[in-house]
Amino acid sequence: MIHARIREIRKAKGMTLQQVAERVRPQATTAQTIGRLETGARALTLDWVDKIAVALQVDPADLLALPDDGDLLVNANVGADGRVRESQEGVVALRLFAHSPIALRVSVNLGQYRDGDTVVCETVGEGDADAALGLDCYAEDADGNRYFAKLAPGSRAGCYSLLPLSPGGVLHQDMALTRIAPAVTLIRELSR
Repeated sequence: MIHARIREIRKAKGMTLQQVAERVRPQATTAQTIGRLETGARALTLDWVDKIAVALQVDPADLLALPDDGDLLVNANVGADGRVRESQEGVVALRLFAHSPIALRVSVNLGQYRDGDTVVCETVGEGDADAALGLDCYAEDADGNRYFAKLAPGSRAGCYSLLPLSPGGVLHQDMALTRIAPAVTLIRELSR
């Protein structure tokens, strides 16, 4: 069961066996070894669980969770005509795969977000901040001020601008940000 969980998380993150193998530390391993660990052909020790968790950027406990714990089997799809048809569509993992998540509750309609939405953001490392350009992000500055806005490049090196998500919002330019966390998951209650 744990072996299948590793594969499930790897595929949910869109990673190949080779990518996981290259991230294993202190020294990289082979894609074949990771594949054997996923299938149970090789013994999965706690040391391997820790190494793979780091490579996948998840908590080791996530790898030890039972596959059906918090997951939903997707057994139908909806076509353009609105008809629901049975099919094997895989699994929707209801666990968060964020390593250092921040959850925000939206209290007003704000651009594409509605009052009551929960937005989960994933903190990126210092060198990965540019990958968040153009995305809706939680951001913090050195004074502890926090924002939720679209991240844009600033006019000075190392600085960013925060574009408002709705009309009437405030534009913040050339800010030195200490934390950037792009939105990765939207949780919306449809019965509201």
